[in-house]
Amino acid sequence: MPLSRRELGIEFARRIYRPRSVGCLLSAVFISAVLWVDPGTPAWVWAAMLANLMAWPTVAYLLARRALNPFAVELRSLALDSLFAGCWAGLMALNLLPSVLLLAMVAMNAMAAGGWRLFRTSVALQALGLLLMLSLKGFELSLATSAFQQLTCLPMLVIYPLIVARASYAVSVQLAVHKKAFKLISKLDGMTRLLHHASWREKLDEIFPRCRRGEVVAMLALIDIDNFKRINDEHGHLVGDAIIGRLANLLRSGLGTSAVPGRYGGDEFCLLLLDAGVDEAYRQLDEIRQRFAEWADVTVPVQVTLSIGLVPYSHQYASERDWIKATDEALYRAKRGGKNRLCVQEWPLAVDG
Repeated sequence: MPLSRRELGIEFARRIYRPRSVGCLLSAVFISAVLWVDPGTPAWVWAAMLANLMAWPTVAYLLARRALNPFAVELRSLALDSLFAGCWAGLMALNLLPSVLLLAMVAMNAMAAGGWRLFRTSVALQALGLLLMLSLKGFELSLATSAFQQLTCLPMLVIYPLIVARASYAVSVQLAVHKKAFKLISKLDGMTRLLHHASWREKLDEIFPRCRRGEVVAMLALIDIDNFKRINDEHGHLVGDAIIGRLANLLRSGLGTSAVPGRYGGDEFCLLLLDAGVDEAYRQLDEIRQRFAEWADVTVPVQVTLSIGLVPYSHQYASERDWIKATDEALYRAKRGGKNRLCVQEWPLAVDG
């Protein structure tokens, strides 16, 4: 079942929670290394570090989880990350390596999560926070980075990009799964969840040359619900829909994995049976015909039956159209023979030149 917009927003916030938590912890290492050597660092700065770098990731996640629009709240939290990063760069008096590292990583997060729009917002908020804190320090700059401070930057340089890359990979895998599922769904008939006409014909186009090369043995069947128009007219389309659904379920459950059922159109269904002889195909389809005729349901106040035409592949068919034409003729022979029957055409009919 697809996730709601709110659930997707919570999932988005959850994915950001871990990278933000690790990033804040690693940032605290090199920010502390810079601030520790400044004897004038006030106590409120250390308290702010504990609040921002330790508690903030959890607070941001909880705000998103409780919001009606978690995605919008998380984007605002990412913008606040940028403001905080600018403030810490200013408090470090723009110590070069730690400041550039912090600002670059936060900008990278903004670009990954919100594209250019959030990136531009991130840069503007970084600049605002930087100028605000530098103004408190009288715009004193201390660009030099000691060897010890450089070492404290290494965990952030190595670990954080790997965590972000891992999160991006997980998203790409999930997108690939969703894309594959969407591609499959796009091939299915909306009512029956069987292949729709065009997709089934693509499968037939794929199987036909394999039959010609002798790689596979295949049977082609066309199935029609007897008197379906009259049933629809007399009992309504809801009854007709229930009947179509019943046949679709039988085709899904009553055949092996090598069968390729589809909805040919309206009340007509199509079927490819692979690696099955005529006798086996006949047995399977006749069982479905009988089960369908014996079906009783309080919502369907009428007995329904099937007519089926079954034709094995032959090299005498020059194209898929000839094979379908022969199967269609077998179906109408079943109709003309009294309906509720299965007609097999084992030998190719003469094909018009």
